[in-house]
Amino acid sequence: MKLPKHFIQLFTLLFLVLSLALTHSAVAQQDKSDKTDPKGLILFDFPELLEAKVEVNLTAKLINLVTKSVSNQPEVAELIQMLDGIYVRTYDRITIDEKKLVNYFQQRLKKDKWEVLVKIKEDSEVVEISLLFDEDTVYGIFVIVIPETSGEATFVNIVGRIAPERIEELLGSLSNFGAIDIDVGGALKAQAEPSRDTIQREILAVKVENPPTIDATLDDACWKIAPQADNFTHVRTGNPVEDDSKVKLVYTDKAIYVGWHLYDSRPDKTVARQTQDHVRFGKATEDWVSFSIDPFHTHRFSNRTFFMANPLGKKYVHSPARDSNKTEWMEQWNVAANIVEDGWVVEMEIPWQMLDYPVTTEPIRMGINFDRGQTRTNEHSWWSNIGVREFYKNDGHWLNVLPPPKSSGMQGLLDALETD
Repeated sequence: MKLPKHFIQLFTLLFLVLSLALTHSAVAQQDKSDKTDPKGLILFDFPELLEAKVEVNLTAKLINLVTKSVSNQPEVAELIQMLDGIYVRTYDRITIDEKKLVNYFQQRLKKDKWEVLVKIKEDSEVVEISLLFDEDTVYGIFVIVIPETSGEATFVNIVGRIAPERIEELLGSLSNFGAIDIDVGGALKAQAEPSRDTIQREILAVKVENPPTIDATLDDACWKIAPQADNFTHVRTGNPVEDDSKVKLVYTDKAIYVGWHLYDSRPDKTVARQTQDHVRFGKATEDWVSFSIDPFHTHRFSNRTFFMANPLGKKYVHSPARDSNKTEWMEQWNVAANIVEDGWVVEMEIPWQMLDYPVTTEPIRMGINFDRGQTRTNEHSWWSNIGVREFYKNDGHWLNVLPPPKSSGMQGLLDALETD
């Protein structure tokens, strides 16, 4: 992940201050003089005595010192002022009980009502990012990183009052801090550009505890931490379209949630003709969006389901593999839409029980895509462009998603809890 220059400068400065502090033994341990632990702080107080290979305690005093030195760089100073502390511990894996240590901090976070934003476990590699936040502020970030090819386990705790939209940049800059040698921030971002050997795009699956309210406002806390798909391209030319679209995606054990912001420089020209649900939209005569999912990752049209909506919040679902005209099935998902000053907004709630998907206890990869029709500009755009001939092998990927067990009893319990 290529980092903005000012973030590299930021963490270079932080590292210099840290080095100076270490020289004077100012950060040998976390400041014990504080009367109360700040919100978002997780003490490295594992019951067993462990010797850390790397021990970093960048406290508020040192951070304030850095702020003064970069007062002529507003963007850098703004980010620094959000932070109250950065604490890092790196251990040699051969000297610790890795599973016991990870489980200890996972239970601490769960007890204090932290929410897991990212959880990746592939072979012996582990990346887990948890947040303590409310609607507008992130108070703590806790990262567990165990690279597959490394003999080290690293734990990072960032404390402060952090704007949710800055999390990705902050985590992406950790590699410049000198304690982590993998791109943590990259795990949060949808792939911005196709790579040289593939045109499929990717977005990470993020499971949330508190799903959004389907009201077409996108002001729920979960949307602020959700990965984003953007940079839509024209189906014919492959070039960026005049008005971009931004889509966010999260899920729970009950449903998949899709939040759309469809930008339009002339929202007064937005066209919505269909006023009834379950009637296919005229793709050339009104504005619409479509979310498609291929749970078995077959890249075949016959194994995917399309969920469509227009600016009036009318919905249409189609699945070649099943009877899409069955009203009971068609009614199971929810949509809300609203025309706003810079375009229009859509929220979708798609229950897992509408879909057929693999039975698994491990995270998997699913095929997904987002596309949009805009009448005013006569543009059809895709997130992962499959072209006019619709080569579904070029669909995007939803990474590390763990669908719920296929159990009607389980689903019934989830539904009951949701309505309590």
